[in-house]
Amino acid sequence: MKHRLPLADLIVRYRTPLNVAVLIVCGIWAGWIAWMTRPAAIDTPPSIPAYCMRDAR
Repeated sequence: MKHRLPLADLIVRYRTPLNVAVLIVCGIWAGWIAWMTRPAAIDTPPSIPAYCMRDAR
């Protein structure tokens, strides 16, 4: 049977790749928040194709 390392040992062993991965994920998340809350997105209507919208009549 293989001996499994405790979670704390795995975190210490792979600390640098984990830090890089966390930085990348946080950067993508912050960029997404900035993109979704940009002023141009608030002023323009959503980009839904006309054929997807129902006729209001």
